[in-house]
Amino acid sequence: MGTTPKTPDTQPGPSGPDGKEDGMVALSYILAGLIFYGGLGWLGDYFLKTNWLLPIGLIVGLGFSVYLIIKRYGSGT
Repeated sequence: MGTTPKTPDTQPGPSGPDGKEDGMVALSYILAGLIFYGGLGWLGDYFLKTNWLLPIGLIVGLGFSVYLIIKRYGSGT
């Protein structure tokens, strides 16, 4: 009638028991940053008639994405 208590190694964490989803989350952060800030750069280029805001937006988006990935997974605890 009693259930066996789950041990810490069998309890799923925030991203599953093996952490298999962590790679997909990191990839989605990178793609979202590139698409969002690259899109803002493209819009800025389109309306301001420049040609340098898209590359700046892509670099900024990648930088923010890497920052968020490090902030989320870099603590090691």
